[in-house]
Amino acid sequence: AFDSGEYNIGNMANSLTLGCDCLGEIKYFDGITTDSHGNPWTIENAICMHEEDDSILWKHFDFREGTAETRRSRKLVISFIATVANYEYAFYWHLFLDGSIEFLVKATGILSTAAQKPGEKTPYGQTLNNDGLYGPIHQHMFNVRMDFEIDGPKNVVYEVDMEIPENNPTHTAFKAVDRLLETEQAAIRKADHDKHRFWKIANRDSRNLVDEPVAYRLIPTNAITLAAGDESFVSKRAQFARNNLWVTAYDRTERFAAGEFPNQATGADDGLHIWTQADRNIVDEDLVVWYTFGMHHVVRLEDWPVMPRQNIGFMLEPHGFFNQNPTLNLPSSATPSDHCNSTTTNHCSS
Repeated sequence: AFDSGEYNIGNMANSLTLGCDCLGEIKYFDGITTDSHGNPWTIENAICMHEEDDSILWKHFDFREGTAETRRSRKLVISFIATVANYEYAFYWHLFLDGSIEFLVKATGILSTAAQKPGEKTPYGQTLNNDGLYGPIHQHMFNVRMDFEIDGPKNVVYEVDMEIPENNPTHTAFKAVDRLLETEQAAIRKADHDKHRFWKIANRDSRNLVDEPVAYRLIPTNAITLAAGDESFVSKRAQFARNNLWVTAYDRTERFAAGEFPNQATGADDGLHIWTQADRNIVDEDLVVWYTFGMHHVVRLEDWPVMPRQNIGFMLEPHGFFNQNPTLNLPSSATPSDHCNSTTTNHCSS
């Protein structure tokens, strides 16, 4: 099922409720969409924006002086929640004070169940009771399209791997190796946790303090790929899910990873796998980065009858974009009575 395209996930956005879906000082935004006849349709309070405390941002205790410095982190949260049949998908953008950006999908709701003979079990799912009910193992796959402009419209993408050099007498040295991805075909990539791989989007015309390109890095958490054979119908339709990273030269008509009209599409003539056959240059160009992630939902007894929230997502972090920690000028405390800076070691206790 393509929740975006076949089900029209935007029209399934909830009207959010203060105290339940969002807490604190809230700004709500209505969602303006269309009904099945193309008429304007308003979903009240579809999007929520608020700020949250986010634990410590940075801290250091100087044991020589017996003093400490602590700064609290805050994040701006922009979210909406959609109910697609049995599932709820809550989408969250988190904007942090240090320039980092997090995207999370929080999956909850009711399992899609199937029947089996009472007392039987299957390797393809979790038996939920002794009366013939089980929850099949399944996947939730997401693809995010990010039209980057890192300090300008001309960017490049590097794949960064940790490598152990051959000349390594103590066998403990390792280094980060950048590999420039030059064409669309070269940029069809999978995550590699053994190499601690991440991808760096940089602007070679904009240099930082140490004469390196300013950049942001994409940290590929929850980097799964589709658990289906290449000849399966779902794999042909969702070929974007066979890989974690795709990079394309910007084209305003290329908006959705599986193509413009996934409803009943076969995957033969539209989507990332078709566009990248042109193998366009992606060096110092206006780039779009596509990241595929998700969760293998191996069902648990604890997911029944209502599934606790499961978080999946990724991080974007500045990588040489700033010349130093951009949060050094944060105030040490919100009120004069706070004890975030003190000559005692238990300064944060109350």
